[in-house]
Amino acid sequence: MNRKTTTVLRGTGSCLPSRIVPNDEFVGTINTSDEWIRTRTGIRERRFVGPGETSGTLALTAARNALTRAQIPATELDLIICATVTPDHMTPANANVIQAALGCRPIPAFDISAACTGFLYALSIADQYIRAGSARNVLIIGAEALSRAMDFTDRNTCILFGDGAGAAILSASDSADRGVLQVRLFSDGINHHLIQVPSMVSPPAGNGKEPSPFIQMYGREVFRFAVCRMIELIEDARIETQRHGKKIDMIIPHQVNQRIIDAALESTGFPADRVMLNLDHYGNTSAASVPIALDEAVRENRARPNDTVLLVAFGGGLTWASAILTI
Repeated sequence: MNRKTTTVLRGTGSCLPSRIVPNDEFVGTINTSDEWIRTRTGIRERRFVGPGETSGTLALTAARNALTRAQIPATELDLIICATVTPDHMTPANANVIQAALGCRPIPAFDISAACTGFLYALSIADQYIRAGSARNVLIIGAEALSRAMDFTDRNTCILFGDGAGAAILSASDSADRGVLQVRLFSDGINHHLIQVPSMVSPPAGNGKEPSPFIQMYGREVFRFAVCRMIELIEDARIETQRHGKKIDMIIPHQVNQRIIDAALESTGFPADRVMLNLDHYGNTSAASVPIALDEAVRENRARPNDTVLLVAFGGGLTWASAILTI
């Protein structure tokens, strides 16, 4: 009897801009300090794109790194999905440009927008393509250049975000012990206004005001939402892994805010030393957050072969998601 097709993680990659922006750079332009930012967010520094850098250029480098570590040529890819809210163009999609730059065959390539949850949405789509037999090797990417959508006079948002890209190669396998165990996606558009970047194409209806080009966020409401959703995702994943005779070896969360993560860990009792964190160096990179952390965990041997990891994310939409996979 043929085994069911599973989706395994074949390789990961990431790319960060070279420009490092420490907290001290905000002092003098807004009412803040390094200590104020660190104690409220856990962030010490972040990366910003420079001239010639975009979400697309970062994504391309991350994709090449993932292909190298997966040890497969781009000609063997069957699908490319790029998750971003800061694409280089409205059209073509970042994924189309990446497809051409990599030298792929004429394969499906498209972008998706699910804010900070975007990479897990891309993972879910890739998993379903692979399980259905429509693809064997899929490149998924999360990439952002959020510094170009920030109001640097708004202390509530400009200190939080950074730029970067992370990528993964997912492949078909008949392994019964490795691969994607479960992906769960959610959204609640009722509270879409809590996190948004207004469109520069369609002006707001009814008020006649010029649309703002900047990120807007209601921090307190988002904090409560993120803590609640992270707790739920962890508890649900524990039940699912136990049902399969496994345990969660590591959580790789969206790198959003240290206090959000700490509150969720305190509530669930999950050990902090088994959580992958890098937000102190990169801040919140939205769709790039989880794949960058996943790549670092794999490269640093913190997430080892046969470990079962839980990926969790939450963001604008509002959206939230989790994925359980055995490396």
